[in-house]
Amino acid sequence: MKIFLLSCMTIVVLSCQSKNKEEGNTTKPAATQAAKPAQKEVNDYGKQVKGHYDKKEDAWISEDPFYDSVYFNGSDFESVRRLVDNEDEPNMGLIDKQGKIVVATKYDGISIGFTNGFCQVGLDHNWGIVDDKGKEILPPVYSDIQAEKDGIFRISKDNKYGFADKIGKILVPPTYESVSYAGEGLFFFMKAPAQWGVKNFKEEVVVQPEFTNTGEFVNGKTVVQKKDGQDYVVYANGNVVKK
Repeated sequence: MKIFLLSCMTIVVLSCQSKNKEEGNTTKPAATQAAKPAQKEVNDYGKQVKGHYDKKEDAWISEDPFYDSVYFNGSDFESVRRLVDNEDEPNMGLIDKQGKIVVATKYDGISIGFTNGFCQVGLDHNWGIVDDKGKEILPPVYSDIQAEKDGIFRISKDNKYGFADKIGKILVPPTYESVSYAGEGLFFFMKAPAQWGVKNFKEEVVVQPEFTNTGEFVNGKTVVQKKDGQDYVVYANGNVVKK
């Protein structure tokens, strides 16, 4: 009888040990993931950084322990860094000469100032757009952004190109080998090197890709060339006339 009880106790102990070992294996990955500090979302747009403007040095001398002092060097704006414990946390934004944060300090790259009311911001080697009201118009997920006329941006992702507008609407997804904004709601698209055609923002083909260069539509027409070296007038309605 004693032997039987001892055997039962041994089985229970071994069973508990086995269970603890399995639980340990399942919790290790979770512990490893938790060890990586999470990056918190920061929105300090509009914050007044305590300090004063030094006119002689053209600098905002920060008295806030969480923000660096900055030197403007003749510019109306300058990049500013927010002090963080985690060196991997993005902490760059834009500040004006009144000490006001005009682009939140949550990026790791930034263009100095605004062009036509827009500022390019970088994160993890990609770029986005913030307007002069602090609103993120395009998230920083594009490898390149180029400002065009009429409030249009040419965007690039995964070596493909498309267009977005100034409110962040994707007009043409980045799926083309190359594109060129042509004005009047049209763009040139490249099918192959030296083979350009014209589409509208509905991605409807206006002119087939048979031109060696691109142009800009003015009053409903533009002039481009074919492989024969001759000039052709391309109309916004799709008509093509040899010049």
